Amino acid sequence: MNYSLTKQQVLSEFESSSFILKTQQQIAKDLAPFSIEFNTDFVTNSLFYDDILIELGNKLAELMKFGETQFMQYLYQVDLPEKEFLNLLNDPKFLPKISELILRREAYKVYLRAKF
Repeated sequence: MNYSLTKQQVLSEFESSSFILKTQQQIAKDLAPFSIEFNTDFVTNSLFYDDILIELGNKLAELMKFGETQFMQYLYQVDLPEKEFLNLLNDPKFLPKISELILRREAYKVYLRAKF
């Protein structure tokens, strides 16, 4: 079962600035319960794919400082399959790769709401 969009699908959907903005707002919404806030520009101006990844990576690094429990709760909130997380656990590029998985998952949530 597919739990996220592929990078190509996200890039295709990102042709719509409305979709980009809704995805950014979904990311901000899921991080808000953990006291991680984005600047106003993040939730009001659509960014490019790579810019979102950088910003998300910075916020995930901030969240990781709160400890493993908080980070795991966030992954549960995002609904990222545990298998995908575990596959990256020992990867030296963990943060960029988990950021991309989260972005694709958050975009999928927006995609599903738009379609159904």
